[in-house]
Amino acid sequence: MALVWVFALVLWLRLDAVWWLPALMVGLTVPAVIEAWRNDTSGLVLTGQTLSWSSARQSGTVAVADVDHVHFNTRLDFAVSTKLHLVDGTVLRLPIEVVPPYPDLVTALDAAAMRHERHHFSFF
Repeated sequence: MALVWVFALVLWLRLDAVWWLPALMVGLTVPAVIEAWRNDTSGLVLTGQTLSWSSARQSGTVAVADVDHVHFNTRLDFAVSTKLHLVDGTVLRLPIEVVPPYPDLVTALDAAAMRHERHHFSFF
């Protein structure tokens, strides 16, 4: 973030860039600065009986026995969305900030004997 701000300042002061270009660059980093300032934490915990997650905006817990399978979907921006398909037919979407890297989560799901599927590049 600091490099972006320094680069924007150099563009504006030394290279005489139009004012809105550095302002746009700095403005795009504001959400990251706010998140760092608030010190948001997030996490996912998988035990033998429960799967629980928490972030700054959402938290939840579901029993492992209630999960039919975990569905991973790679979006076109290469982000992986994770959905829990429950036995009763409902679908819970996990917040992207609580999901650990795919190989780590798959290893934990395999250890817990939870079924999982991965699909690549779906629009919806």
